[in-house]
Amino acid sequence: MADLKRDFMANPIIAAVRDVNGLNTALKSAVEFVFLLDASLMNINRRVRQIKESGKKAFVHLDMVAGLGKDAGALEFLWEDCRPEGVILTKPNLIQTARHLGFVAVQRLFVLDSLSVQTGLKIANESRPDFIEVMPGAVVAKIIAQIRQKSAVPVIAGGLIETRGEV
Repeated sequence: MADLKRDFMANPIIAAVRDVNGLNTALKSAVEFVFLLDASLMNINRRVRQIKESGKKAFVHLDMVAGLGKDAGALEFLWEDCRPEGVILTKPNLIQTARHLGFVAVQRLFVLDSLSVQTGLKIANESRPDFIEVMPGAVVAKIIAQIRQKSAVPVIAGGLIETRGEV
C-alpha cells in the first residue's frame, strides 16, 4: 500500500474511463492509474486485464458495473475473477470488506456544501478508506485543502479535471 501511495503522489493524473475509446486512449497514455467508470459483467474482466497488461493499475467503480450487485458478494466476485488493484465505493459500509479482501479502497464523496464536507469527513474517518475522492474536483480546491488538514488519507480530485495544473 505504501508503494501505491508513493506511485500516486508521483503520478497524480488518473484516467477516468467510460467507454472503449477512452480505455484505448488511457492504455496508450503515460498515466499509471485507470478508473473504470463504466463496465458490465460481460466485459469487466477483459477491461481490467487490458489495463493490467499495459502496466497500469486498475480501479473499478462498483456502482458502475452493470449486472453486478453493490454488495460484499460483488466485491468478492471482483477479487476472485478480475483482481483490480482497487475499487471506488460510495457506500462506506463496503470499505472494510474491500480492504479485508485486499483491494485499495477509494471512498467517493460528493461535496455540495459545508455540511457535506463535515459529513464526508465523518464518514471517511469511520470507514477508513485508503483514498478519498472528492467530487467535483475542479471546483473544490478549497475543500480539498480543508480535508487534507483534518485527515491523513490521501485525497483524489475527481470530475471536470482537464489539465495537470488543476490537480
